Amino acid sequence: MIEYAHPQAFLLLLLLPVFWWWWSRRAGHAVIRFPNVAALREAGGRGRWRVVLRILRTAALATLIVALARPQKADVAHAIYAEGIAIQMVLDTSSSMAAGDMTPIGNRPVTRLDVVKEVFKRFVGGDDKDDKLGGRPNDLIGMIRFARYADSICPLTLDHDSLLKIVDATEIVGQRSEDGTAIGDALALAVERLKDLKRTAGSGEQHVITSRIVILLTDGEDNASTIAPEQAADLAQSLGIRVYTIMAGSGQGIGFLRVAPDDRLLRKIADVTGGQYFRAQTPESLAKIYDEIDKLERTRTEERRYVMREERSQPWLLAAFACLALQTVLAATWLRKIP
Repeated sequence: MIEYAHPQAFLLLLLLPVFWWWWSRRAGHAVIRFPNVAALREAGGRGRWRVVLRILRTAALATLIVALARPQKADVAHAIYAEGIAIQMVLDTSSSMAAGDMTPIGNRPVTRLDVVKEVFKRFVGGDDKDDKLGGRPNDLIGMIRFARYADSICPLTLDHDSLLKIVDATEIVGQRSEDGTAIGDALALAVERLKDLKRTAGSGEQHVITSRIVILLTDGEDNASTIAPEQAADLAQSLGIRVYTIMAGSGQGIGFLRVAPDDRLLRKIADVTGGQYFRAQTPESLAKIYDEIDKLERTRTEERRYVMREERSQPWLLAAFACLALQTVLAATWLRKIP
C-alpha cells in the first residue's frame, strides 16, 4: 500500500498551468531581422515541435512534486506477545492403567490410558466439537511418564504436533520388572524440568513464562519411589510450582467389587503446592477437570502492530532528471532555437 508522508505537496500541482502559460508567453517574444532567410527555412519546420520542450519541463516539475510528497510503501507486521504457562504433564503408565472402567457405556472397551491420552490431546490441541477445550497454543508443554521409573519423553515445547505424536505412541509398561507407581520420583523430575525455566522465544512471537504447573495423573498409590512424594511436593512449593493431581478410574477390582485407592497423598500434594485435587471416573468427568484447569491457568496474549515504511521517491526523482536531461539535449540540438 502506497502512502504519502507530505500529501499537502500535491497542492503545488495547481501551479503547473501558471508555469505553462509563462513558458508559452516567453516563447513568442524573440524577433530579429536577417538579410538572408535561406538558413531559417531549413529550421523553420521544427518550430511546432518546440512544445515538446514545455511538456518535458512540465513533466519534470510534476514528478518533482510527487517526489516532494514522499511516496512510501507501508508494510504492516504483527507480533504476538504472550504471557504463557509451562505445563508438565506427568502420566502414570503402570499396568493398572490397562483397566477398562473408564470406558463409556455402550462403547468398545478401552483402557484408562487410552481415555486419558484422548482427553489430554483435546486439552493441548483444542476440540472442534467442544468449545470448552480451546487448546493451549501459547504454552510450553512437556510430558513425563512413570511406572516404577520416571522418564521425560517430551521436553517442554511449543511444537505441540510433535508432543501429540509422542502422546499417541505412549504405552503401558511391558515388563513386570518396570511395573509400579513412583509418584515421588515422577513429581521430582517434573519439578527439575521446570525449576530454571524463565522464558523462550518463538518465530515472530515472544513468550514470557509467568506460571509453572504440573498435572499429575495416576490411578494408584505410591509404592516405588526413592524420593518421598511429600519431599517432592515441598520442593515444588518452594519454587512456586503448582501441582494439580488427578486420580483416574474407580479403583482396583477385587472380584465384582472396586476398592477405591487412598487419595490422601494426592490431596496433600495439591494442598501443599496451591493446586487442586480431582477425581475422574469417566471421560466426561476428566474433560471437565481439564476444562477447570484450563480456566484456572489462563494465558494473556497481546498483539503488537509494527509498520515499516519504504521510501519510493527515487523513481520519481529519476523521472524528473530524465525529463530535464532530454529537454536540455533537444533544446541544444534538434529543437534548438535560432535567434
